[in-house]
Amino acid sequence: MDYKKLINDHLGKQTDKTPVVVALLAGLAVGAALGVLFAPGSGSETRNLLSDKTKDLADSAKDKLQTYKEKLKNGADQLADTAKNKYQTYGEKLQTGADELADLKDRAVETVKSKFSDAKDDIKEKARDVKDEIEKA
Repeated sequence: MDYKKLINDHLGKQTDKTPVVVALLAGLAVGAALGVLFAPGSGSETRNLLSDKTKDLADSAKDKLQTYKEKLKNGADQLADTAKNKYQTYGEKLQTGADELADLKDRAVETVKSKFSDAKDDIKEKARDVKDEIEKA
């Protein structure tokens, strides 16, 4: 009987990896248990060592988490500051543009008033000239 072919055929059809994961976890548990049983120190020393290592690992994880929180907060603050500055800059540009348009409008109105006044004066002058010509005639 060809065992290699039989095993390969069986493994090729199997897509569920759960047994592999369970076997890996069981092996880790057995290895940890054997390590504790055959440790050179006493049980209390081993427990203290495990406790210290666990605390160190937890402290390290907390420190890294705090560092990432600070980096994220700093990045968010910088992004907010940049957005605020851009908003203010564009607001100032819009205000400047609006002020310039208002000045342009005022100048245009003044120009039209001036031209209208000049035309009115010219008409009055022409009217007087015509009146003078009529009186002379």
